[in-house]
Amino acid sequence: MTARSSTGSSALAHGWVDHLRAGGTTPWLAWSETGSGTGSGTGSGKDRPARRALPGAQQLELLRRVNLAARSGAGPAGDRERTRLADRVLAASAAGRGKADLPLVGLPYSPFGPRPVDPAEVGAHELLRVASVLLADDLVALGPDPVRTSWARPWRRRFRLVGDPVVTTAAREHLLALGRPEGGPRPFVVAVGAPLDDLLARTWTQRCFEHGSKPWADWLRFWRERDQLPARVDLLDSVHRWHGRRPFVRVVTDLTRLPHQVGVRRLPDVRVPGADQAELARRIAAVVGLRVPSAERPALMRTLRRRIPDTGAAPVGVPVRERGWVAASAARMARDLTRAGYPVVGDLADLAPRTAPAAAAGADERRVLDLAISMVVDPTWRTDRTVKSEVER
Repeated sequence: MTARSSTGSSALAHGWVDHLRAGGTTPWLAWSETGSGTGSGTGSGKDRPARRALPGAQQLELLRRVNLAARSGAGPAGDRERTRLADRVLAASAAGRGKADLPLVGLPYSPFGPRPVDPAEVGAHELLRVASVLLADDLVALGPDPVRTSWARPWRRRFRLVGDPVVTTAAREHLLALGRPEGGPRPFVVAVGAPLDDLLARTWTQRCFEHGSKPWADWLRFWRERDQLPARVDLLDSVHRWHGRRPFVRVVTDLTRLPHQVGVRRLPDVRVPGADQAELARRIAAVVGLRVPSAERPALMRTLRRRIPDTGAAPVGVPVRERGWVAASAARMARDLTRAGYPVVGDLADLAPRTAPAAAAGADERRVLDLAISMVVDPTWRTDRTVKSEVER
């Protein structure tokens, strides 16, 4: 971009902001009109906010991509809704660790602080910091979905579910709606197992949809460096926490036989969120924790888990470099359960990690950003009051 005077550059930048507020998609370096120009790219005077400090490059580039997505699919209906969404994007701050609002390249800037950038070159990580704030605010405004309950049946089987958090959470919700809540006097402790790599991935995924977590690779490295398993993954430790006695404990590795252990004929299939869904939820959970009390966050994140669009992405998987530790931990857990003498429904050999990983090692930030932008543009996930059934991927 050629050098311009301070006044001319500012007018050019404000003109680009007006262009984006009106639904424009021209990149910053290709923008050649001034802020005082007229036409479809500048917006009306009554909709234009008073001149103020320019938004950061993250907000501006995110708005440009939102406009691109709105042109190719569902988006805000009407100019007023589009302008309101644009103003929300431009006013949103960037959450979490990262760079401050970045100035635009080609404009005068202070030698102190971040250097100017071309918005088109801002990475997906920085754009996700802004998008997660928008989605968290939408989620808080939506509120938690109601929980289906029913009168507790006095003749129900008493049980306590531990282990695989994705499976046990779905089972609890289903059983609660049938009037079969867990707990009660002398319950059977049902420890739900799976291949250890799946257990680790599902535990991290469930944490993302509750209180948030570290990134997948960092979380996995945290436990590997300590040579320990998380509380939900360690089945023996989970049984001990509930003081399970040998006659009242079942270790279930065959999920087709789990319904009988909780006193029903069948349980719904379980949908394991994909890597992009879990990563986006992790980022949203961090912002939701700043908006509401900590006790209210799990209910909101449960609502997000039910409503987040399904992209078909595979769940996260254990990287190759960690599989040796996972295999050793699975063998150790199987030995400990064998020594404890608890009845096993299935085979403890099923705790061994799968020989060939069938899942992505982690989330692709570009796919996560695409999912976030689609949710910002299309409000269907918020306005649709029907909750989709969960189907195992």
